[in-house]
Amino acid sequence: MPLHPIQIKARIVDYLHHLTDYDYIAYGWLLGVLVAFLLLSVLLSSRFPKTALLMVAIVLAGMITGPFAMKYLLDQTVRKVVLTDTHTTQLPFSKNLIVIGTIENQGRIDMSGCRIFVDILRKDTNRYKQFFYSLRPLRKEMLMIKKKVHKGDKMPYKVVFDHFAMKEGYQVKQSVECF
Repeated sequence: MPLHPIQIKARIVDYLHHLTDYDYIAYGWLLGVLVAFLLLSVLLSSRFPKTALLMVAIVLAGMITGPFAMKYLLDQTVRKVVLTDTHTTQLPFSKNLIVIGTIENQGRIDMSGCRIFVDILRKDTNRYKQFFYSLRPLRKEMLMIKKKVHKGDKMPYKVVFDHFAMKEGYQVKQSVECF
């Protein structure tokens, strides 16, 4: 299911609300580099117009891809969180599926909260069908944890899917986003 525009706006506002000093430093550095390249291209425009045009193209590409790359790099280094000890249990006498796991903060800062996204997907050996199944999961749950997760700490979580009747032919995909 695609995200509703209100959900997208809420996630963007939530991301902006939880910016850290590392985020401000990274985005400030990116802005400084882009401005420097733009000024350099203006200075080179009279002598080397092709080089100046190439530098303007680099600035435009940096403006488009830079923020996404910075968020990815910060999530892989400063805010690195790993899901470990994941276990899925189908209850035998009720139609419930329980997903149990642990969040481990391997980043450089303490996290004030996390969102865990759990998707139930159809399982297929055809990789193209599997890709399309990942775009439209059977069931979707989000767990919001508002407890502080310190550097190096682990926190358990449990997500329950009620009225889940499939016994086989599914897989569980999980992701975590901490701030």
